[in-house]
Amino acid sequence: MFKLEISIMKKQRGLILVELIAVIVLMGIIGSFTGFFLYTGINGYMMTKNTTEGALNAQMALDRITLELRDLNYFTSTPDTTAPDLSLSYKSQALTTGTRILKYDSGTNTIAINIANQDYTLLENVSSFSLAVTPKDLDNDGSVDDVATIEVGFNVNDIGKEFKTKIFPRHMVKNK
Repeated sequence: MFKLEISIMKKQRGLILVELIAVIVLMGIIGSFTGFFLYTGINGYMMTKNTTEGALNAQMALDRITLELRDLNYFTSTPDTTAPDLSLSYKSQALTTGTRILKYDSGTNTIAINIANQDYTLLENVSSFSLAVTPKDLDNDGSVDDVATIEVGFNVNDIGKEFKTKIFPRHMVKNK
């Protein structure tokens, strides 16, 4: 019986066409699954990287806006809080002399600060922007001429999170 098995094996010389096709099909299936998993991993990494960078840029812009508006002394004109383009013109002796303007341009979807008639872009790809100024009688003089809070909020494209802050200006109460 042992001799019979050896003689049958000796008669086969090389691969049969069916075996070759089966190996090619199996290699194709393994290769396509490998490619799919690599694509999914790389795509997930790139999406996470872009979202993280966008969120970091949005947080830095929000921090800069907070820094600017926390130390403002007075508004140089009435705040424009009506959509689509919003702006806030103010002076801050703590940062520099001269008028500064925080503005949102709905045409270019950017938030910028204008200092000495030059725009400095804080953030691009902004999908919506909100600006609200809350007046209040903080010095108890009978008139509502002081600013209690300034609320700034915006959404950035492709992030899906609203960035919002409430700022309490330090120098908006008039000294008697």
